[in-house]
Amino acid sequence: MDSTTQGLTILIILFTMVTSVIVTQFIRRRRDLFLLREIPAYTALPMMVGQTIEANRPAHVSWGSAGLGGANTLLTLASAELFYQVAERASIGAAPPILTVSDPTALPLGQDTLRRAYRSRGLLNQYRGSSVRWYPSGPRSLAFAAALTAALGDDHVGMNVFVGSFGAELALVAEAAVRHDQPVIAASDQLEGQAVALAMSDHWLIGEEIFTAGAYLEGTPAQVASLVTQDVLRFLVILVILIPTALAVIETIRGG
Repeated sequence: MDSTTQGLTILIILFTMVTSVIVTQFIRRRRDLFLLREIPAYTALPMMVGQTIEANRPAHVSWGSAGLGGANTLLTLASAELFYQVAERASIGAAPPILTVSDPTALPLGQDTLRRAYRSRGLLNQYRGSSVRWYPSGPRSLAFAAALTAALGDDHVGMNVFVGSFGAELALVAEAAVRHDQPVIAASDQLEGQAVALAMSDHWLIGEEIFTAGAYLEGTPAQVASLVTQDVLRFLVILVILIPTALAVIETIRGG
């Protein structure tokens, strides 16, 4: 990495930190100052969890083949935050929430996330590590999809959140959820899985929306500030791309 790249990297990091701190202070004083754009999946999720609790059925979250230590580590951590938000709401129900994974490295993370959700409600004595389940592993695993398909009916699941790493096998699981009249929120880092999510789920998440669960579902000042900072940086990146492009076009037009 040359000195110019290092300098730009340091500037970007400093700008991100300063922006996040400033926005956090503004939000603590004026929470209505920043309005987040609506994401239908996050708008519908609390109602879906509530209906699941009323029906005395478990909420189900699956990370697919996402795990720790690989290329989708960040995706796994973001999915853990979403699972926490679901489990924190669903833990007051009689039926405990269920998390399914196919990567063994995600098991301890899932168990810790579920434990935190119960502890936040003061219900740690009701925590059961067996609610986090491992099924046959591997990306695009048909065995994993078959196990999930059976579990949706056997456990009488009330809702499903498939957010993680899924391929085309997600279609089998989503179809089973539809047959059992179970609403689905879905997203995947694989193109085939995302295509299935768009076609077969009630609500879907796209791209960086997966990483915003905390800001939308919990909304602490730090979480909202982080989201606003991302939007500011995205806007600046767009400007950095568009301005030189526009100048190049203008120069070409002037040059005949």
